[in-house]
Amino acid sequence: MDVLLGIDDTDVLGHRPGTGRLARDLAEYLVANGLVRANGVIRHQLLVDPRIPYTSHNSPACVLLTVDDDNRGAAFVRVSETAAQYVAKRSADGADPGLCMVGAAHVPDDVVAFGWRTSSEMVTKDEARALAERHGITLRELGGTGDGIIGALAAVGLTADGNAGRFLELAGGLRDLEGVVPASALRTRGLTLLSTSRNGEIVPQDVLVDTGNWVRPRLVTGRPVLLVEPTPDGWRCFDRKGHHGAHEPES
Repeated sequence: MDVLLGIDDTDVLGHRPGTGRLARDLAEYLVANGLVRANGVIRHQLLVDPRIPYTSHNSPACVLLTVDDDNRGAAFVRVSETAAQYVAKRSADGADPGLCMVGAAHVPDDVVAFGWRTSSEMVTKDEARALAERHGITLRELGGTGDGIIGALAAVGLTADGNAGRFLELAGGLRDLEGVVPASALRTRGLTLLSTSRNGEIVPQDVLVDTGNWVRPRLVTGRPVLLVEPTPDGWRCFDRKGHHGAHEPES
């Protein structure tokens, strides 16, 4: 069964790792213990507002996993318990971590709607808790105020929607894709290449793409989509570190 595992509020200012890095470490830990297969990690962006006590960018993460069990089985529970213990242990002192876990096929529409709401308006912990209880979704406060359950549930909802967020990691690997890479090699990693030019032409298999040492595809229609743009010097990734809003510390 494919599973979505959201986490948030695991760090404080000046503390490393951030939530995105912790999510990647969590995926590796669960794989190393033979509990899951890891399919990727997605970063989401929620509302940035001075009334919200986020650390730096209000960005939860969702880990995409495969568990050999159903939504209520022993393996599912074991993964949930192991993940909760790991996140609680790795979170910073003074953080307010939360965790959400649910089968990807069992995310109801109102949880997806909750995720979209968090990107544009204030929501409360009580709303998140009530929503999870109504649908029997695993949602756990792991320390501090437990406010992280808001972002954890939102990350699951937005990932289930399939049209928000950016991949921090993918099963085929992203972080070794550096320099200039053939389009065919990017597709081999499971990436869909989408041209940003107004003509929307197909990106040829044999062209070279300048990655800028930062390949971070977006989640579009449930797939990892890498935006690429033609320039006078050739093709390059449209999303580049420090450009087009991608200015937050890398996780």
